[in-house]
Amino acid sequence: MGFAIGDDTTLDVLAMLNRRFGPGGIEEMTRLQEEFGIFSSNHTLEDSFALLGIVPCGFLESNRWFSFLDTLHTYPSDVPKLDGYQRVIAAFKQALVLVPGGTPPLHVTTHLMKDDPRVTFALEGHPLIFTTQSYRILSIPTKPASVAKQEAAKAARDRRAKKAKKK
Repeated sequence: MGFAIGDDTTLDVLAMLNRRFGPGGIEEMTRLQEEFGIFSSNHTLEDSFALLGIVPCGFLESNRWFSFLDTLHTYPSDVPKLDGYQRVIAAFKQALVLVPGGTPPLHVTTHLMKDDPRVTFALEGHPLIFTTQSYRILSIPTKPASVAKQEAAKAARDRRAKKAKKK
């Protein structure tokens, strides 16, 4: 998320995702997935999230969110045959399977790209310190906006220096 969308927007989107797929919404989402196959190769991630209303407020931020989702095609994942975009779809499909006794909620979070550049999914974990509730966890690598801006500025300087050398 980082450079692609604003920090406030990232927080808003994560809150929307975690509310929709958390303990209070997972059963409904599981039934919707079973009935309509919202997360599948038949639908883009952008369309799936738009259908569910998981879209930032404002035209500009919505466009940035959808652009960010598209960049997930360039991310690796914890499943070697899947890119990050495909892994997110597969993770939602995996998480939204009816389980006897209740489907565990899904928690969507982020981690530093420099620590692990892959989109990851765990079938069980405890991401929230204030509850003993077990979750499935989808984690997406990000760069803080300030780091991404510094890297972009350095790349631009390097390109200018290389171009000046050629003259």
